[in-house]
Amino acid sequence: MCRLLGRASLDPITDREAIGTEHCSEFQRLGRLHADGWGTAWLAEDGSMARLRDPGDPVAAASLTDALNGTPCRVRVTHLRLATTGMANVVDNTHPFRWGDIVLAHNGSVTPVGRLRELVTAEEIARIGGTTDSALVFALVVRRVEQGVPLFSAVTDVVEELKNRFPRAALNLLVASGTELIAVHANAGAPIPRDDFAASGLGEDLPRDHVDHYYRMSWLQGRRSVVFSSSGLATEGWTPMAQNSAARVDLRSLAVEFRTIGGRAGTRTGEAA
Repeated sequence: MCRLLGRASLDPITDREAIGTEHCSEFQRLGRLHADGWGTAWLAEDGSMARLRDPGDPVAAASLTDALNGTPCRVRVTHLRLATTGMANVVDNTHPFRWGDIVLAHNGSVTPVGRLRELVTAEEIARIGGTTDSALVFALVVRRVEQGVPLFSAVTDVVEELKNRFPRAALNLLVASGTELIAVHANAGAPIPRDDFAASGLGEDLPRDHVDHYYRMSWLQGRRSVVFSSSGLATEGWTPMAQNSAARVDLRSLAVEFRTIGGRAGTRTGEAA
């Protein structure tokens, strides 16, 4: 169970330029609950997906502050981790996961993990790294991409399959490459991790919307960017993603295509000004 922040833009900008200093600071402060490491991936100047991961405290991480506020790029995916019970807090289990120039970050869980692991080979998971349910989900996506399936379809096909097999799975995803940013919101039936909230000792300092809307994903199309975020930020003026839906942002135009998980129909917004 984690927090996600993803942003695409026509030109290299920072997340601070897209959503403001206060939102960037508040996202980093979500690490007071999601304290089991953090990571970020971004589109580098050479067209590759660069990555930085740290299993330490997100709140105090100067590198995370710089990633959100000081390093411009056209695509960035940032993840704060609240580890699923039994999953080790090590770099290999820290998101985003990367294969080639595709990265994936996950908020949620797919259990029992043993049943999920049966769906992938040892070789497939070794290429991804890590031992988590999230890494296994990414291995399934990569399998389809290697078979020639376009990335957006590979992601939505995997989510549809897993929701059929694991009805209580929570699958909020951010997936990025050099040409697109994909967001998925599919968590119907998933339990909110209230025991983790209680164990945190935060009490009244629990981040906003966590008790009632923990898995909500919202998006914002601005003049220069498209942004997706988990709950926890003040998202007045943002649009909640529909349950069992996915969005794809084309980096060439910032046009956004929506797809219902389990369907192929999509709609497009206008291009960003």
